[in-house]
Amino acid sequence: MTEQHNTKGRRPTLADVAKMAGVSKQTASRVINRSEHVTEETRARVLKCIETLGFRPSALARQLTSGRSYTLGVVSNAAIGYLTTGDAYTGMVRQADHLGYALLIKEMREFSRSSVEIMLNHLIDRQVDGVIWAGPEIGDSHAWLDDYPVNDLPMPLVVINARKRGNIDTVGFDNFQAGKIATRHLLSLHRHHIGHISGPMDRSVAQQRVEGWRAALAEGGQPESGNLCVEGDWEAPTGGPALRRLKEMCPELDAVFVGSDRMALGVLFEARQMGLRVPEDLAVMGIDNDRQSAFFSPPLTTMHQDTPLMAEIALRLLVRRICERRGEPYPESCAVPENPLLVHELLVRQSTLGVMPMP
Repeated sequence: MTEQHNTKGRRPTLADVAKMAGVSKQTASRVINRSEHVTEETRARVLKCIETLGFRPSALARQLTSGRSYTLGVVSNAAIGYLTTGDAYTGMVRQADHLGYALLIKEMREFSRSSVEIMLNHLIDRQVDGVIWAGPEIGDSHAWLDDYPVNDLPMPLVVINARKRGNIDTVGFDNFQAGKIATRHLLSLHRHHIGHISGPMDRSVAQQRVEGWRAALAEGGQPESGNLCVEGDWEAPTGGPALRRLKEMCPELDAVFVGSDRMALGVLFEARQMGLRVPEDLAVMGIDNDRQSAFFSPPLTTMHQDTPLMAEIALRLLVRRICERRGEPYPESCAVPENPLLVHELLVRQSTLGVMPMP
């Protein structure tokens, strides 16, 4: 094609693409911006010309034209980086890239109200189009949402794994239901004294799991077991001491639902030290489906939470809100509203059922 030779020695432009494809610059722009208002035949022709010319859109020009940065801020905490590490981060980056956005990852090191405001002002200064707030529930990292005028922010905000507050968009897991499902599993094994080792009780996630555990015990005719609760801190070193405390409270303890797989690791170690057989003397189950939990001794029954899916739903919801503010059509993958309250999946392993039968 002669148009290809006309761009030698210079960077191909959108006008070059439009000329080669026989369309207007506006139509070529729609293809680049993944607009649905283009026929598939035209889209294919424009994309072929882009490939032939080696055209690369200028991010700066795109921002100046649209008044948008095409950047999303993600606020998390490195010590609890469930959205900034591993599969969740990879999935979120791919989803953002598919939708035409880059991610600006910011780390919270302090959790005071002033630190929150500094972070928000930094993101506003960087002109991000939207924010995913994924910090852990520590200090004011979530409490600021109780009275802050979120709707006055110049960009939409979606909060991850926090309790629902008014009209603030929140994506997370149904931890109350998870507590019920886990406890029902232990009840189904005819365990009669089911204790719980919770996470920090100033966290809504821990509170909801305790409420679900107690609700299932009441349904199963064991409300008295609802007093067998010891607080941990999510980490393995607190699991063992918590188990010893539960055994002091109830020598007949025959099952324990642990608020995290990491604490459950400590429970399994301590049970072995105490001469307790798992699951014969003590059924143990956790929640989170930590990558190593299938390799604990014995392998741990747990509640799987699909964190990558949570991250992707949050990102798609944020892009929906951006489009709504700007009066733009939704990208195809964001067009159908998704349930922001995700459910856990019960994964049964040997720590509650013993040696699994051969198939």
